[in-house]
Amino acid sequence: MLALTNSAVITGDGKTILEGATVLVAAGRIADLRTEKSLPARTEVLDLDGDYLVPGFINSHVHGVTFGPLFASGAPPLDHEAVRANQERHLKAGTTTVLNVDGFALPEEVAEARRLTPLNIKTSACLTPAALAAARAVDGAGLTEQHLATALEEQIRAGAVAIGEAGSGHTLGGGGSEYMYIPQRIKEETGVEITPAAARALKEAALGKELDPAAKDEAALHRALVAAGLAGRIAPARAQVIIEECVLPALGPARRSIAEAASLARRFGLPLIAHTAPPSLAAVLAAAREGTLTIAAHANHDSFSEEALFEAARSLKEAGALLDGATFDSFEARRTTESPANLLALLKAGLVDLLTTDYGGGFFDPLPAAIKAIVGTGILSLPAAVRLVTSAPAAAIPGLAPGRGCIAPGYVADLTVLARDDLAQVRYVFIGGRQVIPAASP
Repeated sequence: MLALTNSAVITGDGKTILEGATVLVAAGRIADLRTEKSLPARTEVLDLDGDYLVPGFINSHVHGVTFGPLFASGAPPLDHEAVRANQERHLKAGTTTVLNVDGFALPEEVAEARRLTPLNIKTSACLTPAALAAARAVDGAGLTEQHLATALEEQIRAGAVAIGEAGSGHTLGGGGSEYMYIPQRIKEETGVEITPAAARALKEAALGKELDPAAKDEAALHRALVAAGLAGRIAPARAQVIIEECVLPALGPARRSIAEAASLARRFGLPLIAHTAPPSLAAVLAAAREGTLTIAAHANHDSFSEEALFEAARSLKEAGALLDGATFDSFEARRTTESPANLLALLKAGLVDLLTTDYGGGFFDPLPAAIKAIVGTGILSLPAAVRLVTSAPAAAIPGLAPGRGCIAPGYVADLTVLARDDLAQVRYVFIGGRQVIPAASP
């Protein structure tokens, strides 16, 4: 038996902190939670010196932790080293369970990835006709004949716990087009590397926020080319063509894929995870209004203006959707997302149901960094912030983390220890009662 003593236990209910508590772990589960000092005989003791003991984090929207095609664009898969590195980043950030929403992964690709680290990996399913059409319209280089021949039902039989991600920034002209496809094409054409922010400025000048060529703003396009260092290297008309080719072919099938995925979610009784941004909002709202259990992924997407952000969030809530707030890389790296303002605004308004990282071009911020900022600015209490990454996702997606997300007798002993003097610092991580961070001695 293992005793984690002298800790401030946050149980996951959104309210409770038990100071000076002890958690007893036996056979991979929580055996007892107590405040008295006495311990059973032959107990291994780890004194946490007053640090916070919380349920292992449950991150319900990640990419790149399994093999198989990446994103809804079916991009080429990551290699073993990159997949392992992504898994280890989540573990070191106190995350013990993830939901990988690269919905084209085959069961055998998922099984192979699960052997790399102790991280508990669950997946979603999205091998649907419209989703595949959208992927091939923009990329599809990671799709093999086996992916194209596999039925979504096979993914579900193998344990997929949600349908999605329906649409994505890669097929709906969002972040994926800004940090991948538009910069790639611009570099091929001009030799110039542009930032995601520059790509967004070009895209919105060419197509507007709703991705409509009729919204083209020639003056804004000229300014964006100058700001990106492209003036004289590419004509505005050619830039317009490149942006349209990167974005428009996938839009129609990507939007259809949301309705298609919603129908399947209702059929199989699984939650729908849908890309939420201005170009997809109407489809996500329609799914929720039809009675689909809908998780509006990254409802804080920074392509929403402040006014549109709250209008969208409240409409989604009224339709019965759950709102996922994503950190992206907005707190630390800030390579794809320049500010956490939209996330903080929705949190302050009480409109966020789940907190996730998403991928942020591979620079996703760790959940503890976001929790530190959210608690430090007084937006949420520490127990309330912890609930968004523990019991809330466990309840929202029943198959994701059964028996996890709370510290109470009988629950699986997936546990994370956060430093009392720095919430962003993870001291220990346990999965099934076994210490994995820092790695325990053999």
